[in-house]
Amino acid sequence: MTDTDTDTPPVEGTKTHPYVATIVMDPARWHVFEQTFEDRPEVKIRKLDHRTADAWTVYVACASQEVRDLLEDNW
Repeated sequence: MTDTDTDTPPVEGTKTHPYVATIVMDPARWHVFEQTFEDRPEVKIRKLDHRTADAWTVYVACASQEVRDLLEDNW
């Protein structure tokens, strides 16, 4: 499900999920985020960049711009 290869550039959207949310979070919140969104049809967790110990970056493909904006504004 989640690509943790940190040498690849940020992901692009998919045909069904063309908008990509970029979310920077405290690693302590990762488990809650993953469980909240892993089975949601409007989002697809595409990449987790955990090169920085204090802030992880999650790239999430979203089905709409509204979903992307909600994720970026609230996480």
